[in-house]
Amino acid sequence: MLAAAIALILAASPQQASPWGQYQWDNGTGFLSRHYFENRTGFPSGYMLVNSTRAGSFHYLLNGTGPGSAYFWQNGTASGSAYFWQNGLDAGSRHYWYNGSGCLSEFGWRNGAACTGGETLVLQVLCIAQAVDIDPCRAINARLDDHLSRDIHPWSGAPGASTETIARMRERID
Repeated sequence: MLAAAIALILAASPQQASPWGQYQWDNGTGFLSRHYFENRTGFPSGYMLVNSTRAGSFHYLLNGTGPGSAYFWQNGTASGSAYFWQNGLDAGSRHYWYNGSGCLSEFGWRNGAACTGGETLVLQVLCIAQAVDIDPCRAINARLDDHLSRDIHPWSGAPGASTETIARMRERID
């Protein structure tokens, strides 16, 4: 099962490291730019978030079990999980975000480090869990909030299961 999930991630995302950061987000056209997010259809575009079922989509976030899913965030122990965010030292951990220098670090965001597709998937989950707050996170969460606005129980009007899943992801993890 884990091998299948890893294969899915590798197939869903570019393997080359692409530059990212505030400058790339604002001015670039590559796969980690606002332009790509708003205008393209592949991973990690806003279109793919809403319309795909592959890793990196809202469907996978809510229904998958591997990295990039709410299930993995809540139950996993590797990068892309709440456990790793709290306790890890490498990329994908809070420690690395504040002290590292590559992708998945605040320093890397400010200075244009390069990210692989797998790292981008971890970043997406960190954004959704509101562990980090940078411009791409705001764009991702705006699409997610719009998506969840339609997740209402038809008889009671209460938030649906998807909204509850995201709320659990966003519970304070400090």
